[in-house]
Amino acid sequence: MKRVGLGVLFFSWLYGVPFLLIVGMIRRMSSPYLATRAEAQAFGATTDTVLTTALVLNLALPAVGLLLAWLIRDRYWIRHFLGSLAGAVLIYFAVAVAGQAARTPLIGWTPVDNEPEPRVTRCIPTSGGRSCPGG
Repeated sequence: MKRVGLGVLFFSWLYGVPFLLIVGMIRRMSSPYLATRAEAQAFGATTDTVLTTALVLNLALPAVGLLLAWLIRDRYWIRHFLGSLAGAVLIYFAVAVAGQAARTPLIGWTPVDNEPEPRVTRCIPTSGGRSCPGG
């Protein structure tokens, strides 16, 4: 049963982390139609959460798996999780390269909203009387 749990951890890292990274990158590179600023901020926050979760799990799953494999002295899984730590470094390198190639930051970006600018219906004069059309 212990080996099954370690296998679940390993395959969660192997397939789950790249899936989350791909979903996050697709969301980050897409141009959704968002009617309001609040929707745009919610979209950006969700994208940030997906990418941050993937980056945290990229290191956490192999580290926990290596610790558990070491505690039960399972050489097979120790080798696999050492390899996955090396793979985690490669994933961080790939994300860093993608971040350098992007025009805007990967995390902390909010897409453009399509909310119209509010119409100005009256003029509010300032001192001197020169701020409103016609004096």
